Amino acid sequence: MARIQRPAFLFVDEDPQWLAALRRASSDLPGPKHFARSAEEALGLLRTHQPAVLVTGYRLPDEDGLSLLERVRELYPRVACVLHTARPARLLRSARGIALVEKLSTPENLPAALRALWVALTGCPPSASDSAQG
Repeated sequence: MARIQRPAFLFVDEDPQWLAALRRASSDLPGPKHFARSAEEALGLLRTHQPAVLVTGYRLPDEDGLSLLERVRELYPRVACVLHTARPARLLRSARGIALVEKLSTPENLPAALRALWVALTGCPPSASDSAQG
């Protein structure tokens, strides 16, 4: 896998409070972060910004998050896809290559998952000096 110096993240959720939580959870990661409230908006940001990671909630106004991730896997196979949801994991039985982070898990789980993705993409942990430049 080719290493990415400063991967961009795209977060999608219809709920502005969850988007704010995602913003806080990703605040220590350097690099660009984009936020959308619908699948349509997310697809536009994908075309424009080409993020390395897409994290979406399940409930979106125009389609469910799992369907969005399945489309993204087809259109942009190099994008790491994460479903951030309170829905059961059985949704993912047919969704290969899509990770699950439960919304109702401990508060540390989401930032830990995002840092693990960062390390997988860059080959090194994010540093505090990178975050300040972010």
